Amino acid sequence: MPSEVSPKKVQEAVQRGYKRLANFRASRMMFLRNYTGQYYDRAAADIGTEPLNLIFNAVRILVPNIVMSFPKHRVTSRFLASREYADLLGMGLSYHDKVINIKNVYRQHLVDAIFTLGIMKTGIAESGSILALDDYDHIDMGEVYTECVDFDNFVVDPGSKEHMFRDATFMGDRITVPRSLLLDSGLYKNDLVERLPRAGSNPQDGGRSSSLSMRAINERENFELQDEVEVVELWVPQAKAIVTVPAGKGLTFDDYLRVDDYNGPDTGPYTLLSLTPPVPGNPLPVPMVGVWNDLHTIANRMAKKIVDQAERQKDVVSYRRAAADDAQMALDAGDGDAIAMDDPDGVRVHSFGGQQQSNEAHLMQLQGWFNMMAANPQTQGGERSDAQSATAARILQSNASTGLDDMKDLVYQSAQSEASKRAWYFHTDPLIEVPLIKRRQVPAIYAQSQTGPAMVQPASIEEYQVFLTPEVRSGDFLDFTFEIQPESMGRKNGATQYQEMLEFAVRVVPAVAAAALTFFQLGIPFSPQAYISRMAENAGMDWLDEVFFDPMFQEKLANRMLMGPSPAGSQGQLQPNPNAVTTQNGQPGQVQAVASPVKQVRQGEQAGANQDQSQSRGGI
Repeated sequence: MPSEVSPKKVQEAVQRGYKRLANFRASRMMFLRNYTGQYYDRAAADIGTEPLNLIFNAVRILVPNIVMSFPKHRVTSRFLASREYADLLGMGLSYHDKVINIKNVYRQHLVDAIFTLGIMKTGIAESGSILALDDYDHIDMGEVYTECVDFDNFVVDPGSKEHMFRDATFMGDRITVPRSLLLDSGLYKNDLVERLPRAGSNPQDGGRSSSLSMRAINERENFELQDEVEVVELWVPQAKAIVTVPAGKGLTFDDYLRVDDYNGPDTGPYTLLSLTPPVPGNPLPVPMVGVWNDLHTIANRMAKKIVDQAERQKDVVSYRRAAADDAQMALDAGDGDAIAMDDPDGVRVHSFGGQQQSNEAHLMQLQGWFNMMAANPQTQGGERSDAQSATAARILQSNASTGLDDMKDLVYQSAQSEASKRAWYFHTDPLIEVPLIKRRQVPAIYAQSQTGPAMVQPASIEEYQVFLTPEVRSGDFLDFTFEIQPESMGRKNGATQYQEMLEFAVRVVPAVAAAALTFFQLGIPFSPQAYISRMAENAGMDWLDEVFFDPMFQEKLANRMLMGPSPAGSQGQLQPNPNAVTTQNGQPGQVQAVASPVKQVRQGEQAGANQDQSQSRGGI
């Protein structure tokens, strides 16, 4: 593209791309103002204007329900010889997650997607890259990074029509960098760098989201500290190139500031996240907050109206002129006092103003509508729902779980895409060396003796050092698949984990043991350890390698073998009793009965309704 299209045409397309997103950026700015509230970077505000920040409450509840912990990666390969290397690649990703604190990046990515579009950029801090020139303190030279891109800085092909810009001919973001660093690098055309305007000199720059926290100062006060300029770095997939152009509005040069080869994954450096269904024929999604904003605004207006009506409420005492003494005695009397009045009907109390009960009901209805449109954050936040029946509670719970599960799937898919980009750099880096620790089981060692086998060294679990280096690389990168373990980015409290482990031990383990015995009797190979481990992994319990290991097991087995055969029922070798493992209906006695499919559906419908109903009825 750079060699076929003139630089001016490309720069004009970039400016049209900014213009196409202008309305979305302006709407996002309005949503952010409502999200931050009146007191964000303000010394004072009008009391009662925005008493209900429904947008903030929805975001505050949804984000931790989706991203709360670091992800657990599962990298696999369709070739057996590459499986071990795939495991190392997954371990390397998990280690790197904590190095760059990817959890916070994902949380910001999710918030950006709620307001318009989540954008992440993945790359490596090479010599000559703008990131390296900008001297980020938290990113070392040669380190792989993933950072969020502000939607205000995002630019894309203005002619794109497919969802999430899949057909875009270019995609990029605006970057602010000191002019001196561009000049000293020798990678850019210095004569054009000298002509770049100073960053922030455009009056329209005040409409960016960063200006929300700069109301008390004039942004131009900082311009004299360092001469900074703004450039746009474009990724052109067809040309496999990175093109740098000026970011000033209406500013075009006859040449590019820089053109360089793109050395990265074929999917490009950007990972986009949308939380709403696509709009046919349009690349941008419907912002979630755009659906909530009207209800948020109307609810605050109604709340303010109720407060104003309450403040206008007053009680006035009226009396006949002849009953002035009676009125004064009534005013002076204390609570419960008895007074004698010549004309009691001549003294009356009149109430004026006061909020209408219908307004309070309307406000509750608005909050209910907002709760419905926002995937029921009220229930997700642990608040009592207003459902008065099991059916109503089921509908609310179903709406909450469906919307939340859909958002989780989209976020996890975005995280998988981002992780694969970082893994590409690990796979292709000729100097990579990441120290990792793996665990393995060491079997017991036996030696023959006069009395029988004797154990020299008991079985154990040991940790050993491995390295993710180019020497252990195996297979082609396209042969690997990347997954995020389900629910791995969620957080569970101790009580929930205890309940899950208890149910797992009471129901799953005995049932698997009974199934293993049945398979053994039928002569069908079956590994109960592998089956339980896979189920526990999906349930978030990744410590079963410790549970399935008993260092004294081999010693106990050897001692029992030394005792020799013995009659059933006496001390010595165990004699299995096939009649003791099952009870009625062919089920093991220690396994709880499994509910029928119909009963499971009904139990799911009632989930959460019992507590809500007991609270709504006051515990009666």
